[in-house]
Amino acid sequence: MSLTPHHMLHTPGQPALSGVLDLGLRCVHSCRFCYYSFHGGAVEQFAPLRGAPLRSAEDCREILTLFKEQGFVRFDVTGGEPTLHPELTAIIRHGCAELGLAGRVITLGQLLARPGAACGKYLLDDLLDAGLTDFLFSLHAADEDSFKDFTGGSLKRQLRAMRELDRRGVQYGANTVVFSGSAPLLPDIARLAASRGVWAHNFILFNAYHEWSATGRAAGVQAPYRDIAPKLAEAVEILTEAGVAVNIRFAPLCAFPGLERHVVGVLGLPFDPSEWRNRACNIEREPAYCAKAIELPADGVRPEHAVSPLDEALQHGVRATGQRGKRFKLFAGPCASCAARPACDGLDPAYLERYGDAELRPFAEAALSGPLLRARLDYAPAFAVKLAQQADMRAFVRGLAAQVPPLPAR
Repeated sequence: MSLTPHHMLHTPGQPALSGVLDLGLRCVHSCRFCYYSFHGGAVEQFAPLRGAPLRSAEDCREILTLFKEQGFVRFDVTGGEPTLHPELTAIIRHGCAELGLAGRVITLGQLLARPGAACGKYLLDDLLDAGLTDFLFSLHAADEDSFKDFTGGSLKRQLRAMRELDRRGVQYGANTVVFSGSAPLLPDIARLAASRGVWAHNFILFNAYHEWSATGRAAGVQAPYRDIAPKLAEAVEILTEAGVAVNIRFAPLCAFPGLERHVVGVLGLPFDPSEWRNRACNIEREPAYCAKAIELPADGVRPEHAVSPLDEALQHGVRATGQRGKRFKLFAGPCASCAARPACDGLDPAYLERYGDAELRPFAEAALSGPLLRARLDYAPAFAVKLAQQADMRAFVRGLAAQVPPLPAR
């Protein structure tokens, strides 16, 4: 691990020193692809999120204190929409200013201009004054109409927050959920991110998790990899040239040829320094349960993601030949001969049932290190960690990118 007061290079292959503070699912937005849609089996897509409970500030402070005690160096604050919490500034102040952790708020950025309650004119002022290190903006479109259609929010409002951070020299991250609506827009989204102060960009492949797994519910939302691949490759190139670290989350390793080093799924998340090693979505549980780092077995694969045989007929003449967990992810026939399979999540069951397995291109050879591709471990920008509000992460990422070896030919 390489460490300065401003940033850190996490040692590739080592467990992450990062936690998530989950404030609860309360949200006022209407993201069409939201993973928590239809929560609890609701008929109306967003109804359960509107009045969902929030975790108490006391519990939040205790969780952050436990993060510090067990050696974590950073934390994310997630929801729902975290900026709805009335005591968010005090929570951030405890984690960042008092405990010395690096903190990041994941947000659609719609409420950062609401009146501040502490020192500043706006909530954004209060959070920065409390020592917040970073933001992770949900950037799902590059034009106002598409953004409103996809999320119910305003891109202009999000960009106002970004411009204010740019003015102050505060760099930040971006998330883009890749679904049928956003897939054609990925290069435009990348150009927008590159023109602003984004230093890390995550493309999150929509999967039919949670209530989306109900038969047919993800139809029209989940996009085929063949449609995503060319646009995603263009977006990655744009961002890489701009000095931005790029991750592609929750896709099989063969889905996007040439981009394998950027792919990280459930197997890789415990080793990803910008992801989480504790339990999320458990606000009803006591802080000690939520804060504790999840232990990893010697092979690096959590038991709930272990591979077991499966012989199941799906649609389109596809056979599932293996599974991670209890059908959390599936392996199809072509996966049986893939050299990268031990480091691959597999495929979302709904995806295989909808699109089949004709797109899969097994690896004849693959260099592995535990549950990760060697190419992923060699992609140093993925292991950059922001520790200070004013850190120049673009320059740090550029320096790391210059050391990345070329991918071996497939």
